[in-house]
Amino acid sequence: MKYKFYLLLFVVIGGVAMLSNSCKKDNNDQLSYFLTNGTWNLASQQVFHFVGDTLKKTDTITLACTQKLTFKPDNSALYQNYKCNSGTATGQWNITQDNITLQSPIIIGTDTLFKNSQIINLGQYSLVLQTGSISPVYTSKTVRTITRYGFIHQ
Repeated sequence: MKYKFYLLLFVVIGGVAMLSNSCKKDNNDQLSYFLTNGTWNLASQQVFHFVGDTLKKTDTITLACTQKLTFKPDNSALYQNYKCNSGTATGQWNITQDNITLQSPIIIGTDTLFKNSQIINLGQYSLVLQTGSISPVYTSKTVRTITRYGFIHQ
């Protein structure tokens, strides 16, 4: 009788542990945490020129000033010193259901930044976004330009 009680207790605790760990995890919470956990400084910017899937040319943009990107928990976004022009532009941000695309249209003059951006890397200290002609559907003659932004935390 004594062993049956401990066996039943073990089964109940095991069942509760399995049920609590089998609940659907929400990656958006983790992505939101990493995005909103501080200010991102632009560390690198590259522009890739493709025809179809063939890379024709890569331009590395020299950064002459500090540019900062901040995502707020209320889904607002701020970009400071874009192209070394003083001032701050604002917008909203959202992560799509696939957890791959960041939508954050920040309008600065005639440029719209991060309207649809692929999240290439997102961690505690780095964020890499890819924007431009990122559609997975294109022909062998489609001319595409993709800009990759590399950000780091302060």
